[in-house]
Amino acid sequence: MRKPVSAIIIFLLLLVTLAGPSFGELRKENSHFVIRYTAGDEGLAAELERESRRIRERVIADIGVDFAEKTEIRLCPTLETFREAQPGGTSIPLWAVGIAYSPENIIVLRSPRAVKGSRIDAVDVFAHEFSHIALGRALAGVTIPAWLNEGLAMYEAREWTFSRISVLTRAVLMDRLIPLRVLTLSFPEEQEPAELAYAEGFMFVSFLINKVGQEAFHGLIRDYARYGDLEGALRRGTGMNIAALEERWLVYLKLRVSWIPIITSASTLWFIAALIFVYGYARKKRQSKRRLKEMEMEEESACFHPLE
Repeated sequence: MRKPVSAIIIFLLLLVTLAGPSFGELRKENSHFVIRYTAGDEGLAAELERESRRIRERVIADIGVDFAEKTEIRLCPTLETFREAQPGGTSIPLWAVGIAYSPENIIVLRSPRAVKGSRIDAVDVFAHEFSHIALGRALAGVTIPAWLNEGLAMYEAREWTFSRISVLTRAVLMDRLIPLRVLTLSFPEEQEPAELAYAEGFMFVSFLINKVGQEAFHGLIRDYARYGDLEGALRRGTGMNIAALEERWLVYLKLRVSWIPIITSASTLWFIAALIFVYGYARKKRQSKRRLKEMEMEEESACFHPLE
């Protein structure tokens, strides 16, 4: 009897091994997401379960195309489980904190506790990755332009920092913007041009949604998904050809960033510093007068002796 029992145990262990990594023994579920996580990430899983619906609603509203299937979120507590959780054993860079797999409808997130001293905001990372999922499913079967794929993800995750503003401002002032046609297939690999490419993608998507209009953006997505003609989709969705659209975007861009050199110039900073000094001096003087008056009142009170 011992041999059959041992064989059964080995068989069961093998099944467990083949079933996949142990990154998701716990799970939460709502109407659109299944969250798999481990002990220690209960708080983050609850936050994702709560925020994911709000973020999904916003992203779908911007894209204009919905899908019914639930998205799986794999929340990984270590780098090892993060690697194991990648579908098909996909190789990932060490710096990655989130990966989206649109065909599989899976998002793999690295828990902040997996990175020592981490300031990772897992909800923001989720918003970025879910944008890839939603856009990938809306445009299944066609090549997604790099500026649209990364620009929308940054827009939905609100990834707009002063450093990106600075990069974009320098490029605008020095007339060194990368043409959108160049950013259609891929982004540059070098750090500085890549930062500019991401900033341009963000601003162009923001321009399309907020200035050209959300309805026009919806039309662009649906048209491109149907016909696979990007320039035609841009033209039919916005009413402008790519040259006119880019020209209008450049005007919008210059208006958005032209104020930055003014408020960051040396003369402006000195003027602001002078105002702060004058304000501080006036405030200090008022405080001194008030204190002096209080001391005089205290002295008068001390010198006053009522008759008995």
